[in-house]
Amino acid sequence: MDGNSGSLTRRIEAALARGECATLDPCIADAVRLPADSISSPAHSVAAVVFSALFFRLPHHPQLAVWAERARDGLDILRPPARLILARRLLRYDVFFGRPARAALLIDRFQSEGIGRSPLPGVQLQWALLQSMHQDALGAHAECLETIRQAQSVAVRHAAQPWSRALQMMEVNACLGLGDRQGLHRAWEAVRRNPVQLGLLGAAHLHQLATQIALADGDLPLALEQAEAALRVANSAGAPLFEALACLSAAEVHVDRGIPEAAEPLLRRVQDIARDSGSVQLACLCAFVRSYGALRFPGNSVSEGDLRLGFELACRHGYRNFSWWSPRMMTALCIKALEQGTHVGYVQELVKLRRLVPVASPVHVESWPWPVKIYTLGRFTLLINDQFSYARRKAQHKPLELLKVLIAQGGRDVGEESLTAALWPDAEGDAARKAFDTTLHRLRRLLGNERALILRDRKLSLDPRICWVDSWALERLLSKAEAIMADPAADPDGAALAALALRVRELYHGPFLGREFEASWAVSLRERLRSRFLRHIVSVGARWQQLRRWEQAIECYRKGLEVDELAEQLHQNLMLCHLRLGQRSEALSVYRRCRFILSVVLGIAPSAATEALYQQLRTSH
Repeated sequence: MDGNSGSLTRRIEAALARGECATLDPCIADAVRLPADSISSPAHSVAAVVFSALFFRLPHHPQLAVWAERARDGLDILRPPARLILARRLLRYDVFFGRPARAALLIDRFQSEGIGRSPLPGVQLQWALLQSMHQDALGAHAECLETIRQAQSVAVRHAAQPWSRALQMMEVNACLGLGDRQGLHRAWEAVRRNPVQLGLLGAAHLHQLATQIALADGDLPLALEQAEAALRVANSAGAPLFEALACLSAAEVHVDRGIPEAAEPLLRRVQDIARDSGSVQLACLCAFVRSYGALRFPGNSVSEGDLRLGFELACRHGYRNFSWWSPRMMTALCIKALEQGTHVGYVQELVKLRRLVPVASPVHVESWPWPVKIYTLGRFTLLINDQFSYARRKAQHKPLELLKVLIAQGGRDVGEESLTAALWPDAEGDAARKAFDTTLHRLRRLLGNERALILRDRKLSLDPRICWVDSWALERLLSKAEAIMADPAADPDGAALAALALRVRELYHGPFLGREFEASWAVSLRERLRSRFLRHIVSVGARWQQLRRWEQAIECYRKGLEVDELAEQLHQNLMLCHLRLGQRSEALSVYRRCRFILSVVLGIAPSAATEALYQQLRTSH
């Protein structure tokens, strides 16, 4: 390497160490004019620093990809510290530009060479930092914490303060990802006590961490203060990709403050940077934050386009974690995506991998990856992690009966006495309590999840964050449909009602626990659900009649008659719809069926209203 190249390398690395990327423009102008064979020099550092300068300062530069591959090709010849620094930058580059899987190739490459067995503490710590960044990209935060904690002991022994602080910052990020509030504040306190000063990008990183901690704590004024500080520092640094991350973080704060319009200019800036640079990750995150803003406020409808784009990019490129991952935001977006049927398989895997737990149970979303799913309408079926659970042994029958009684009595805060009275009516005192405790223990084992059942003050509940019950989902959907029908002007074309009505029909397979189940403790819930479902059918059918959608009304009433063929009002409405369509013979057939069913089952004749409608049919032409 000639003197000019060596001087250029030192100038670029010094500017990057300070995070002063805005000062790199003259260096970049000189660097990109270097001949390609410059990288064959013994130090092999030219390609690495030119790539780094372009990545941080000019990610839209047309030669960035070329220099990235030159730098990657020269990895083997660089000395270990420089190799690991370059590897971290390449990992970030791959994640920003939609190739997170390439990071695994880097990790495998270094592992096969045994770089982690180096006797040099600096190399050990840089290797740990690279590993933890890769684990973070995978969303494997428990493994990330283990890597960090092993490395921190090395940092302490060798007083490696800069590396210690970098690892502490990664620890904060991992705790945020895990939702470990206690570990998060302990790690953050360690970062704040560490006296090492970082460059501008490091300072922006710290402010963004503080923003995410404040959001997790619900301290919105502090979150705003830190987000604005991160933006100021990132703008000073002159690194567009990292400026975009600060914009995204600040936009999320504005959404949580209830001012989504303040987020929009920031998101437009991110969009511009994503478009100019081709960053897949930024485009994905921008779509997510914009969808989150729309989702938070009833006055804004969620843009299905943004939501679909975000999950399309995340799925196609294999993202399992994102810079400044927000469990709160992603949980809400995953619920909405599953409601809309957007990339269901990917979303389910993301929820399970990241252990997302919603604050309020999305019981109306059957496709959420519930650990326990219980079907009670028209049958009884138990699924554990989406696998059928069969009660093969007699010993399992009583635990399942306890589960049925618990659901029949509401599933929440059901008193032990009420449960034992239904299951062991002849048992008294200690015998009843012992039978209950034994059966509850067996039921917990059967469900395979200790958190599924909560016993507090001798009152038993199913945890709605763990367990999905179809009857709960049905009642939630029925309530939503009732709210829509109470305000027809809010749904003038009936689109929202149609979607809800379809989901209700798909859920209601028949009476609670099936037609043959006659236990007295099941009667109350069975009749309540049946009554609500039939009222729903009548109301929805009436709405379709009001909109003159006779075919939809006919389909609705037919579904209702499958549930209760004795519901004479449904027969009447069905006859009327066929009449409006000019289908006289079909209407007469409905009347004859009604008369037959009432006569055979109840021994009565149709009502005067039904007979009047029949006479109208006979005389119509």
